[in-house]
Amino acid sequence: MKKKQLFLIASLTGILLALAWPTFGFAPILFIALVPILWVENHISNNKEKFSKFAVFKYSFIAFFIFNILTTYWISYATFFGLFAPFLNAFLGGLVFQIYHNIKKILFNNSKGFFVLPILWISIEFLHLHWELTWPWMTFGNGFSTMPIMVQWYEYTGVFGGSLWVWITNYFAYQIIKQIGINDKVGKLKLISKKLFTSNLLKFAFIIIIPISLSLIIWTSFEEEKNTPIDVVVLQPNLEPYDETKMLSNNEIVNLLISLSEQKADQNTSFILAPEGCLEERIWEDQMQDNYNLAKLSNFISKYPKTQMIVGSFSRRLQSEEEKTEASRKIEFAPLPYYSVYNSAIQIKQDNNFNVYHKTKLVPGVERLPFKKYIGKILDFAIKLGNLPVGTLAVDDNHNLFESESSKVKVTTPICYESIYGEFVAKRVREGAGIIFIITNDSWWRDTQGYKQHASYASLRAIETRRPIARSANTGTSCFISPKGEVSQKTKFWEQDVIKASLVPQTKLTFYVKYGDYIARICLFSSIIIILIGIVYKIRQRNEKK
Repeated sequence: MKKKQLFLIASLTGILLALAWPTFGFAPILFIALVPILWVENHISNNKEKFSKFAVFKYSFIAFFIFNILTTYWISYATFFGLFAPFLNAFLGGLVFQIYHNIKKILFNNSKGFFVLPILWISIEFLHLHWELTWPWMTFGNGFSTMPIMVQWYEYTGVFGGSLWVWITNYFAYQIIKQIGINDKVGKLKLISKKLFTSNLLKFAFIIIIPISLSLIIWTSFEEEKNTPIDVVVLQPNLEPYDETKMLSNNEIVNLLISLSEQKADQNTSFILAPEGCLEERIWEDQMQDNYNLAKLSNFISKYPKTQMIVGSFSRRLQSEEEKTEASRKIEFAPLPYYSVYNSAIQIKQDNNFNVYHKTKLVPGVERLPFKKYIGKILDFAIKLGNLPVGTLAVDDNHNLFESESSKVKVTTPICYESIYGEFVAKRVREGAGIIFIITNDSWWRDTQGYKQHASYASLRAIETRRPIARSANTGTSCFISPKGEVSQKTKFWEQDVIKASLVPQTKLTFYVKYGDYIARICLFSSIIIILIGIVYKIRQRNEKK
């Protein structure tokens, strides 16, 4: 087998993964997409004298780089991090395969040990939820977001259950391929072991059929709680993000929100939802009652006794020396010496009453400079670039839920990127949220798969938590999603629109809401143990050779 041929085989994994990925892909391709790279790793293991120590890393890096660049090239439209993300993800994927390759050789003499690979992989996916370069977008379990009927059991496992499913199916698909050889005399395919081929084929079929069958049973038997519904109006204002000559003033934006709201709002409306960053004005939190535009919106909703509005904005908060963080900026002639800027959701109530929620999960490279503790000079330079530059947004522990004063229904409002974090959303549900509101501005990604993928992932949050979702996006996709992950009233991209629905708040907690990403935590703990055992065995082998 020539190295060019191995390169093509490894590339096939990247292409297959891309062909499976939301939203243009066909998710079941995930069940076989990893077979080519598994074959390449096995070939290198069986012919190790012909390859370098890091050959497995090289070929798997190629596979995952192709996958990432084909599916997430659009990130570069929003941030320079987008140019770096495919390389980083491919590096981590290659690293996982290289570690697996080494452990398989050290502990299992290259004959067994496949279980190590999904454990390591899911650990890396989990890492992507919690480190400075957080990017959980490509978690394999997300790949089924456009086919919620297949993964209703996510209410027990979350997306990491989907990742594990992908690896198990690929293992048996790979075992089937291993039983196929070539007859040297006639040059045709032959079965090396018909018995093993049949056995693995049945296992492959069962491991696909059983979860899907379970999902169908859950799908048909699931019933929402019969609670009192609330009416929600979702706005898609379609504000221009690029051309400054077409951007509206703050007053024009408020007038547009009011005009759109009047199309659907009535005396029974509980919430009006507007997207992330909708109000361009930088609002000082200690002066919200004196803000003209907020007062105007508060006065508008007073026409509807039950109504409150949730709108995205950037807010500012003064801070003392003790409250200062790495994102704080100095300010002169103010009661306090520092202030921070937050990506916020503002709950607008009647009589100029307001509540604020601050976005916690910030986008690396856009809202937060990764590893800023160690590259403070770059951060200082970034701050000088403009009014809201890279790395200057702040976070805090303010995770309060918004509550309807008329119905007492509590809602959680993940802002944009936060809706990708299953456990993060689940925790808000555990704290009492009966409905999920997602506000986002995906216009930076233009008309690409980016905004479509983001919208489709929301269906997984609905399944995991069994909560209805209202999604307000500046330029699309805005929609409503049932607790089963079914999307309704899906708006068109780059078109101004208003949609309305009655959502039934839910109170029951799913297994996943109670226990979160337990699969990933088990994998992480197991990975640490396996790697430590591998290191010990490697040291022992070296000592024995001496």
